[in-house]
Amino acid sequence: MARGWPEKEAYAALATQYELITGIEIPNRSGTGTAAKDAFFHLLVFSTLATWTIGLGSLAFILIDRWLADELFLRTYSAGYDMYSAAESIASVLVAFPIYLLVSRAVLHDETLHREKLNSPVRKWLTYMALVIAACIFIGDLITALTYFLRGEITSRFLAKAFVVLVLSGGVFFYYFGGLKRSEKEADPQTGFNRDRWMAAVSALVVVGMLICGFTFVGSPRTQRTLRADQRRTEDLYQIAVKVNSNWSANGNKVPDHLDELQGIALSDPVTRSTYEYRVTENSRYELCATFALASQDSRGPWSHAAGHHCFAFEASRVPDNPSIYFPD
Repeated sequence: MARGWPEKEAYAALATQYELITGIEIPNRSGTGTAAKDAFFHLLVFSTLATWTIGLGSLAFILIDRWLADELFLRTYSAGYDMYSAAESIASVLVAFPIYLLVSRAVLHDETLHREKLNSPVRKWLTYMALVIAACIFIGDLITALTYFLRGEITSRFLAKAFVVLVLSGGVFFYYFGGLKRSEKEADPQTGFNRDRWMAAVSALVVVGMLICGFTFVGSPRTQRTLRADQRRTEDLYQIAVKVNSNWSANGNKVPDHLDELQGIALSDPVTRSTYEYRVTENSRYELCATFALASQDSRGPWSHAAGHHCFAFEASRVPDNPSIYFPD
């Protein structure tokens, strides 16, 4: 090795020489095909790690935007958009985090039984790749937060988002970069893997706390179904208003006397099956009414409404705003 031979080739040459001198054949090492299995488990660990940390960061950003609201950066459709984005982030964490813990535990247990795997090239390469990805995510999120700050976002929001990025990325770097330096003695089962257990416990506490905050913001699945029903009612009223606008132009600037004159659209509530209320107030003005289960998440848009019976005023000569931009899927 001092003469430039790779370590692997040097040991192979020594083994060959030993066999020639002693006549004793050195058996081949068993389990040489475990590299693919190790690569699979490490890739699964890092893919689930990326999924739940990105989901957790996205959820934290959404909650920061709602808790530290800045009127200058609020969009008319932000409430509906944030609601569905938060639900997606919660789902990502709920699925990826338990899988990450289980697979990580299996990998650590395997390293305890086979301590030579701590120096495995597969483990080191994939760990460094994960650190590179974590660094890119850290830089990207920090650039985004700093961009909003330079555009005038309030300082508390920027500091809160920067803190979230620092905690998530710093935790990943601290744990995995430190794991690359773990010695075989530290991997002895008698030491109890204190470092791994502490990181798992801290991560679980952070995840549980964020999930509680997330469910408080999003609500239960039953609440989401109720919101979806209200969204459907709003979309039905929009389709009726579009149909009235179309008939206005086709029938000599005349609104229909009854909703029964409209064809090809839903005219009744999706839950109660009662017909939506329709009444003409002037020659070209009319109202459409429905009974909503909950107040709308956004109180500033043209489709905002309170809980209970609510009416929207329309002008037959004008196409109404599409409510789908306020409730993105």
